[in-house]
Amino acid sequence: MKQIKNIAALAITTALIAGCGGGGGSSGTPGLGGGTGTGGTTTPVATATLVVTGADANGVESTSRVLSLTQPFFIKATVKNAAGVPVKSQRVVVALDSTQAVLPVASSQLTDDNGVALIRVAPASVSSVGVVRATVTADVAGATLTQTYDLTITAGTVALQGLTVSPTSVQSGQSVSVSVNVLVNGQAATSNSASVVFSSSCGTVSPASSAVDNNGKASAVIQTTNVGSCTVNAQAGTVNASAGYTVTAPPTTGVQFVSAAPTLIYQTGSPGVSRSIVSFRVVNAVGSAVAGQDVSAVLTNTDGGINFCGAPSVATSGADGVVSYSVCAGTLPATVQVRASLVSAPALFAASNLLTIQTGLPTQRFFDISTTQFNFYAGGQFTDQFNGNSVGISVFAADRQGNPVPDGTPVVLVAEGGQLNTAGASSCVISGGRCTVTLIGQNYRPLGSSAPNGDPRPGRVTILAYADGEEDFIDANNNNRYDSGEKFEDMGIPFLDKDENKTFTPAYKNLVTGTDEGEVTYPIQASAVGTQACSSNTNVGLSQANTCNGKWDGYGKVRRSITVVFSGGEIGSPNSYDATIPANKRTALLSLSSSGFDIRLADLDGNPLPADAGLSVSVVGTAGTCVPTIGGTAIGSSIEPTEHRVTLAGCASGQTIAVKVAVTSGSINKTSQINVTVP
Repeated sequence: MKQIKNIAALAITTALIAGCGGGGGSSGTPGLGGGTGTGGTTTPVATATLVVTGADANGVESTSRVLSLTQPFFIKATVKNAAGVPVKSQRVVVALDSTQAVLPVASSQLTDDNGVALIRVAPASVSSVGVVRATVTADVAGATLTQTYDLTITAGTVALQGLTVSPTSVQSGQSVSVSVNVLVNGQAATSNSASVVFSSSCGTVSPASSAVDNNGKASAVIQTTNVGSCTVNAQAGTVNASAGYTVTAPPTTGVQFVSAAPTLIYQTGSPGVSRSIVSFRVVNAVGSAVAGQDVSAVLTNTDGGINFCGAPSVATSGADGVVSYSVCAGTLPATVQVRASLVSAPALFAASNLLTIQTGLPTQRFFDISTTQFNFYAGGQFTDQFNGNSVGISVFAADRQGNPVPDGTPVVLVAEGGQLNTAGASSCVISGGRCTVTLIGQNYRPLGSSAPNGDPRPGRVTILAYADGEEDFIDANNNNRYDSGEKFEDMGIPFLDKDENKTFTPAYKNLVTGTDEGEVTYPIQASAVGTQACSSNTNVGLSQANTCNGKWDGYGKVRRSITVVFSGGEIGSPNSYDATIPANKRTALLSLSSSGFDIRLADLDGNPLPADAGLSVSVVGTAGTCVPTIGGTAIGSSIEPTEHRVTLAGCASGQTIAVKVAVTSGSINKTSQINVTVP
């Protein structure tokens, strides 16, 4: 507070001195305003100065106030202090009040040893006219000095010389370069001071408007499209120049493969697209399309009856040079190419990329699901809870031959808890035979099941993935299609097995709050639903009991489920568990001897601790020669509590060994332990 008062006093003193202009004191005593004491007279106070003139690039002052593109003009600012001494390294700023003029280099400069700064001013373009005021500012010793300087802008006279085209003869599709010299007031135009618009009768010009470069030249490129005698025109304002060149037609040189759409088709009689359109383009020497050419096509493989869909195998190229052929699949998986050649020159040909024929649909036996980590730190009911951690859930899909299903095949995923979210969606699209979504740890956290054989532990999340596919069958006659009487795996209505008991339970109570829960089903086509028992090859816990129809439906829903655990971050002690947690899922000492012990580690929900949690052992108190060792440094990925072997060396009876688990996640860093006494 004292410091603030002193500052205020200093400010008041300064104000008094500044305000007492010529007040004299007694004889021989200076007044507060700087008077000599003789009374009445005032001595002028010297101030810093800013002088502004026009100058050339060397700083030679000029009385001319005319801006021209051909005569460089500079604002010359001279700064001196109150003693008349030039001020070095003083920043000088210039601002213009008209867009007709620009500051090409910079709007500010530092003064040199002579207190001088030179800042260039120029017309904005060759057509700029009018007047502009330059406001020059410099802050010297806390005082702002400002001067203005008015200038006149005159438009330049533009001329075009030496329009050239190179080369002067090309084939259609090739390019030519054009350039022209630009003069302003009889001198080479400065960079970007003028622009030239180019146009041509035989192609497209890029750029259409070209700025002058450092050599006073404007340039462009013409991509030719027409054939014949051609012209190029250059225009700058009202000034024009033109030149000629010739474009000839290039020879037809080949056939190019364009596309097969789709590249994957399905055998005849299977659901899905069984026809592909294969296209080629006839091109000339510069890669441009050639119309009106006859092209003949053949198939490199006709296994299973692959054919051109009954259409002719000779086609004529259109205006875009393209010819297309329809290819229809046969009854077998295969690969095939289409070879297309010019009828007039059979040596000119191209082959399509491989077109693949598959059974194509995802099939139950080849449909799978996995996770990057079964147990991650999110917490359940009796454990600490943490939101935001996540794991990846990946789905893999192949057809009955083990081929990846087509890219773009959609997969739907649903979860019992947490949040499924990848790019704002819970579903994913197959690419390269797989797709992945993210499971985020958050509420809802499952509360355990009271259903018969249901898992009573909270925090266990079931995820179900399903997609349109086909039921498996045993191809007894090797024709790669289902025939009556062949064995197959019947699929019923899919359901989300929340309590992990492999049986659809529409209603049950959870064990934590005793409130109602229930499992849900997902629809399939009505014709596939029946009242028969479902086969159990790969179908256990995936079809609602007695909803199969005993028929091979071909088209149906393939599905697979997985359980992921929301693990707590602390070891549960043996006497701290809720009565609903099974004894064989709790932390427990499984064996103990002087040479070591086996221990089961679980969180307070009876679930495994997080897979990436650190695992270590140490001696409590004085270690002496006691050395405990535990296998592994982390809990590891698991859906059940983990068991660990601790080996003891040199440990005495009665010593205490601490088994520690460390969980680190974001700002969370916690350690828990359980102690074991050496017998």
